[in-house]
Amino acid sequence: MPLNELNHFMVVCKDLETSMRFYRDLLGMEIADRPDFGFPGYWLKIGDHTCVHLASQEQSANRDRYLLKEHPPGTTGSGSVDHIAFVASQPKVVRERLRNGNAQIHYRSLPDSKLFQMFLKDPDGLTIELNFFGEIINADDWTAEDAVSNFVRTR
Repeated sequence: MPLNELNHFMVVCKDLETSMRFYRDLLGMEIADRPDFGFPGYWLKIGDHTCVHLASQEQSANRDRYLLKEHPPGTTGSGSVDHIAFVASQPKVVRERLRNGNAQIHYRSLPDSKLFQMFLKDPDGLTIELNFFGEIINADDWTAEDAVSNFVRTR
């Protein structure tokens, strides 16, 4: 049974509405139609592809039965997923959106591979990696600019 593509990932969220706004407002995804599964949640899409599912961490026998696990009160998320990576474009536009949302961003440049990356955390501590293929941007310059910008914003 060969795998063909990643369909979606699901995050069990501490605060469903905060997580939805992160993926919608900061990452620019759109809310997709979602069937009523008997527990609160959202589906978010990039273009026509629904790739992120969000569910509330609040107790739900229906959710736990389908996900084959329980999320007792006080837990911090879904489990051991380290990060999710997206292919992105327009790094300057994305950076500005993330900065305006007060996201802490880390950058990495791999100029020999023509790859620029941004890393940030979603509201549940999951690392989001944004890959900008074909981009050569000096990560040190952007990091220095963000340090100054953050200093000015917090004063």
